[in-house]
Amino acid sequence: MSSQHSQLSIVRGIGPREEPDPSYGGYEPTIGLKAVAKILNCSAEQCRRLAEAKKIPVFRIGYRWKSTASAVVRWREEQLALIRHSRPSEER
Repeated sequence: MSSQHSQLSIVRGIGPREEPDPSYGGYEPTIGLKAVAKILNCSAEQCRRLAEAKKIPVFRIGYRWKSTASAVVRWREEQLALIRHSRPSEER
């Protein structure tokens, strides 16, 4: 297990198979681009550019970009899996 993955798994509510916290009425709370940037380990500005290009799982509420932590973590894991599977076997 990578150190980044272990860091993500200790934050409640962002695991890929966790159910939303019932205290929120069954819905997972939204997060802003700063929190998305922290999960993806990049700047908020880079996240804004990715959001505008529709390359990360975000949506707009008014002028603000929002997402859920679980959607971002799931997307990140999918991207990492694609990278792992796309490398030639001699590089693995």
